[in-house]
Amino acid sequence: MRHQRYIIERDSAKGVLHYGSEEELYKMSPYGLYEYEQEQQEAEYRALLRKAMYMALSDLQEWNPHWYELVTEYYLSEPRPTLEQVGERYGVSRQAVTKSIRKGMTVLRCHANMHLAELLNE
Repeated sequence: MRHQRYIIERDSAKGVLHYGSEEELYKMSPYGLYEYEQEQQEAEYRALLRKAMYMALSDLQEWNPHWYELVTEYYLSEPRPTLEQVGERYGVSRQAVTKSIRKGMTVLRCHANMHLAELLNE
């Protein structure tokens, strides 16, 4: 015990670091730090994407409530309804539902990209 304490004190005085495991050592290496930083950046980017999507959904709801309802019902409902079921609910054909959802998604993508660019420039 005394010898271990001596070694630790001697090594700390010389700037030698001890690690508990190889995994911990890898995390502190340039490769491990790079992966950690990359994971952090990806998590931050995903959070920005989520925020941009919520903002775009809000814009779509204000701009065209019908498209908003169709898009959210079709993509966010559990279990996911078929196009025929959505069409029956709104009294339109499957083709009309497809066309409206496609237009709504185009607007949603445009607004999401716009909001994401704004968030990245902040």
